[in-house]
Amino acid sequence: MVEKNKPSRPKRIPLGTRNVLTAPKREGYTRRFVNDEGNRVQTFQAAGYEVVKERINVGDHKAGKETQIGKAVTPSVGGGTKAVLMEIKNEYYEEDQREKHNRLKAVENGMRRSRNDYRPGEFGEVNIS
Repeated sequence: MVEKNKPSRPKRIPLGTRNVLTAPKREGYTRRFVNDEGNRVQTFQAAGYEVVKERINVGDHKAGKETQIGKAVTPSVGGGTKAVLMEIKNEYYEEDQREKHNRLKAVENGMRRSRNDYRPGEFGEVNIS
């Protein structure tokens, strides 16, 4: 029998089901967390990403507490490393994804070449006398 005045305990969240690195979506943009190591943030900025500077909650309930350096969203990702929430317009993100897809297809097509597509000087050349 449950006592009426006894507060119930909070809902248990099993280990391994929390996601510290989640952020609300923004229409028209793709967001991702970038580890703030070396010049990674600057590399992403050069590619068109911008640092998200709005006050938002990051991660699942009590899974990790976000910190803000200035206005940037920078949660801890462990080992003394911080991540920076960045976003890019969907049109640029999709353009980058198409380019990655095209490069991958070119590699896959190169792997599928038949013997009729042989090019002299490539590895695998065999001469039988």
